Amino acid sequence: MAYQWSNRIVGHSEADPATLVANDKNFRRHPKRQRLALAGGIHEVGFLRSVTVNRATGRIIDGHLRVELALRQKQAAI
Repeated sequence: MAYQWSNRIVGHSEADPATLVANDKNFRRHPKRQRLALAGGIHEVGFLRSVTVNRATGRIIDGHLRVELALRQKQAAI
């Protein structure tokens, strides 16, 4: 049976990566190979996916590595 989907996206904007707070419950640790691959892809193509932040907690839900790379590259916004 089909049902109506609820949209939980409440906004989209750019932010200074230095203001984003990592989620202390994030269990993912990206190996060097994956970090290099993502950095290369962003350099060649650009960002294809935004970082997801919980507005209630202010913590990153998805995109920890993208934020880490933005900080290393001294990007003003992500």
